[in-house]
Order: sequence, then C-alpha cells, then structure tokens
Amino acid sequence: MESLKLSLRLPKKEALFQLNRKGITSTIGYLFVLLLVLFLPNIYSAITTFEKELTEVARGLYMAQALVFYPLLIIFLIVAGVTVIAGGGLLLSKVLKRKLRYQQVWKMTAYALTLPLVFSTLSTYIGLPDYVTVLVFITPISYLLYKMITVYPKKRP
Repeated sequence: MESLKLSLRLPKKEALFQLNRKGITSTIGYLFVLLLVLFLPNIYSAITTFEKELTEVARGLYMAQALVFYPLLIIFLIVAGVTVIAGGGLLLSKVLKRKLRYQQVWKMTAYALTLPLVFSTLSTYIGLPDYVTVLVFITPISYLLYKMITVYPKKRP
C-alpha cells in the first residue's frame, strides 16, 4: 500500500528516493499485485463466458489457462516491457548525462507504470481505439521517466 501511495506521487523527489530504497523483490511483488488487480476483471470475464457444451477435460484445461497461464503471461509481458522501457530510460539518462544505474532505472520504470497502466486499462474497458490507448500509455510514462531522471545529478566531466 505504501508503494502505491509513493508511486502515485511520482515524479516528486521524496517519493522517487523512497521507492528506489525498496528491494527488487518488493518491486516485483508490487507489479504482481497491481497487475492482478488490473486484470482480474479479464480473468473473471474469461471464466464466466466459458461455453458450457465442452467436456470436463476441456473445461479443466480452460480453467488452468485462465487462472494460471494468463496471469503468468501478463506478468512475463510486463517484466519484459519494464525491461525494454527501462533500457530506453537508461539511454535517456546517458543522453542527459545523469548518474544512474540500470537497476535504479528499472525500479523507477516499474513504479512509474502505475498510472499509465491504470489509464490504459480503463481506456481499453471504455472501448477507445488502440492508438489512443497506446498514446495514453506512452505519454505519461515518457513524461514521468524524463522528470525522474532529471532529478538525479549530472555526471562530473
């Protein structure tokens, strides 16, 4: 809960430094809980709209997919996405000549994804076109990463 409050206060300096003190396991746990909350309606919808004419074996496989494989796929995609976005953030920090390591940028990216993920999930439920959903995701994450990176001091020449 504390991580959520702090991530909603980003890009403020105090919140950024408190979140960067958290361990990587705490960060991954936070992402897992956030994604579980965001994608629970999708999982519920997949289970309730299941066709009833299928056999018990097919029903069991479907439930395993909906309850185990779908969340694992989403987690994998988010961790991979955080890794790619953090790579872009690391490049930005090099261009801006800031003192940052990849681990710091990765954690900053993970926590900065809170609002963009919520906004893009809501825009999907509302039924906005895909390009709007992508813009709703990319614009705030780019802004937040830029603002958070500029908080850190420049490298000495």
